[in-house]
Amino acid sequence: MRIPIVSRAVLLAAAGATVFSPTSSFAEDVDELVVVGTRTERPLFETPLSVDVVDRDDIQLQQPLSFQEVFEQVPGVEIQGGSRRIAEEPTIRGFNDTQVILRVDGARRNFDLEHRGRFLVDPDLVKRIEVVRGAASTLYGSGALGGAIDVETVDAKDLLRAGETFGVRLKGGYQTNGSEPFASGAAFGTHGDLDLLGQFVFREVTEDLEDGNGDPILDSQDRVLNGIFKLGYQLDPAQRVELFFDAYQSNGENPTNAEAVSTPTTVVDRDTLALDFRLAYTYDPKDNEWINFKAVGYYTDIAVEEDRFFDGRFDESDFESWGVDFRNSASVFQSNGVGVNLTVGGEIFEDFQTGTRDGAPRTQFPDAERFFAAAYAQAEIDLFGDLIDIIPGIRFDHFELESETGVSNRTEEEVSPRVSIGIQPTEQFYIWGSWAEAFRAPSLTELFVDGVHFTADLGPGQIVVNEFVPNPDLLPENSNSFEAGARFRQQAVVFDDDNLQISGAYFNSDVDDFVEQQVIFISGAPTFIPPFGPLIFPGQTRTDNVDAKIDGIEGEATYSTPQLTLSISGHLINGENKDTGVGLASILQNRIASRAEWRWPNIGLRTGVKVVATFDRTDVPSDVEPGVGYQTVDLYGVWAPAVGPLAGASFALNLDNLNDAEYSVHPALIRQPGRSIRLSATYQFGT
Repeated sequence: MRIPIVSRAVLLAAAGATVFSPTSSFAEDVDELVVVGTRTERPLFETPLSVDVVDRDDIQLQQPLSFQEVFEQVPGVEIQGGSRRIAEEPTIRGFNDTQVILRVDGARRNFDLEHRGRFLVDPDLVKRIEVVRGAASTLYGSGALGGAIDVETVDAKDLLRAGETFGVRLKGGYQTNGSEPFASGAAFGTHGDLDLLGQFVFREVTEDLEDGNGDPILDSQDRVLNGIFKLGYQLDPAQRVELFFDAYQSNGENPTNAEAVSTPTTVVDRDTLALDFRLAYTYDPKDNEWINFKAVGYYTDIAVEEDRFFDGRFDESDFESWGVDFRNSASVFQSNGVGVNLTVGGEIFEDFQTGTRDGAPRTQFPDAERFFAAAYAQAEIDLFGDLIDIIPGIRFDHFELESETGVSNRTEEEVSPRVSIGIQPTEQFYIWGSWAEAFRAPSLTELFVDGVHFTADLGPGQIVVNEFVPNPDLLPENSNSFEAGARFRQQAVVFDDDNLQISGAYFNSDVDDFVEQQVIFISGAPTFIPPFGPLIFPGQTRTDNVDAKIDGIEGEATYSTPQLTLSISGHLINGENKDTGVGLASILQNRIASRAEWRWPNIGLRTGVKVVATFDRTDVPSDVEPGVGYQTVDLYGVWAPAVGPLAGASFALNLDNLNDAEYSVHPALIRQPGRSIRLSATYQFGT
């Protein structure tokens, strides 16, 4: 008998406790599919890569303030940027920021404005997040040194319940820390071959958040408005067209470096507006195994305005992207225990950035653009039935980098090969290995940034002026990566209806020309401005290529029954500058995360506890503060009655950071929020 491939989220749904599918059968034979790692649908258990899925059920349980909480139990992944939502950036295995691909509904999110994040979508709109850890340039191109994160938002069919063609979902909540109200409303439905969804989200931190010591996290207030509109039309059984539009606006008084501790001279009134348009087309005729085609076209405009209170300085930054991503998967051979599927595709995208300061060109965010055109091919070869999987692939990228000043305009090419092998000797056991090369072209800001980074007062008559040093000759980062892993699954371990899953992986990445930023606070002798001027000490912020190495191990285990789920995950990661032997600033703190959940399906109640423990990170460059280990405890409960007058409603209570830990997420110095109570109520009805 085939053993089901079941994630924790699927187990919860099957147990009958989730508010989304309270009547599913636990014994249901469900294969969870991933589409990010190979661009094709494969069972997670049989994918020879490090892949994780965070689904809507997990996100809704946490009622997260930000994405940092969403990924706490995914090994090797951290969201850095502190407690200000506008600064959040992904880190995978020590590769951070633009070394990780972020996509939303199939569209690249290439926005790159230092100390300002890319997660410009509210968690309440998210259906599913898939994470590929490890080199992934073969399918995703520049930026996939650490991997790829693919965020998929909800559509009408995700929210409609069985037998309904129209529905409304209303949700309201409140968080005590920061006095944050929250509201969300959605209307959705289908009519023949047409489906529609409109949803908005509002949330506002009305008071500065407090850390675990009870001290305010200065200038952490913000207001978020996020609206999304989706339209889907089934042209015929094989063809579907989807239109997406979403708008995200964030307002807040934050420091220019939103990851830093606020000071009176750094606070700005910041307004961020992101507009996204996407058009997707799918052609998948069921009677033709040679065609499974999908294309996504997109345009994104992200505008940031910052008005500094200290001196009235006004900065405007605008980042535009357009692109087309397409691929076709074909079953080209199936016979005598041998199967070959071939995926070919391509991608074209272009980014433009412009910046002004008080109306004049701003060298800290220089006018520049880049253009990419790529083609890739990947084969999935199955031998001896399901015994052996071999997945080779290769990608060619052509890219052009250009500054409006004409400084060092460049045209280059990169080739990214990969081969993965998986062996499944039994239904319960799967082992795999993967080798890949990946690259990242330098960002426009890294290449061409110039001008003053910051100034600092050393006392009477003494000032530090730290300036960016542009490096238009910065080389692309190139990694050579190997990883190997194993997965084990077993049903009926103790009881007839339980399930155990265990996975682990080792990884090793050698990176040539790793891009590392170094802030030299004082870089030379001071100068004196006569007759009464201050002593001015020079400083530098420079970005250089170094050779680096990152390696480590990751592991996960989940045991589940209809009434109970126990899980644990963790990672141990090392990284160093091979030229100096000093640790890299971006390496995550080693972490263990565990979770226990109890369910009472008959009354629709779920309760749980989550514990996260990290360890000190002391091997860091001299200009970076060591990371201090911390431990947090979260409690949650959800009640979703299936019958009676409250049927269709759910009520959630979360006690976040119950132990009031005072901590920062390395390498950011800004504190994370202390203890908080989160309450929410959701009601959905339909016809």
